[in-house]
Amino acid sequence: MAAIVVASNILVQFLLGPWLTWGALTYPIAFLVTDVMNRVYGPRAARRVVFAGFVVGVLCSLIGSQIMLAGDGFTYPAVALRVAIGSGIAFLTAQMLDVALFDALRQRSWWLPPLVSTLVGSAVDTALFFTIAFSA
Repeated sequence: MAAIVVASNILVQFLLGPWLTWGALTYPIAFLVTDVMNRVYGPRAARRVVFAGFVVGVLCSLIGSQIMLAGDGFTYPAVALRVAIGSGIAFLTAQMLDVALFDALRQRSWWLPPLVSTLVGSAVDTALFFTIAFSA
């Protein structure tokens, strides 16, 4: 999980067309890791993996907020505070929701828990992140 968080934080800086970054392609793997951990080792282990990813994400944000970039005659941090906060809150909330939903649906068909938990978790992650990071 930590490697996925680091990779996503680095790759989010590189555009893939006008609307997407490379980080958007690696980040969904975090939900796969959480679901596999939940299926094989249970929700407790999955939550530990989520917390490890969260800590790494916070460290990446702290490092990024200290890197100053220059452009257009201004100096600004590589990671804005509200983007860092939005990212952390969205990650932790969505991943914990993913773990809880997966565990609640565990006894259903093999395909239902990962599908529902990932779809709901991803939607919550996106809604929280964009609301916190980019609201005026």
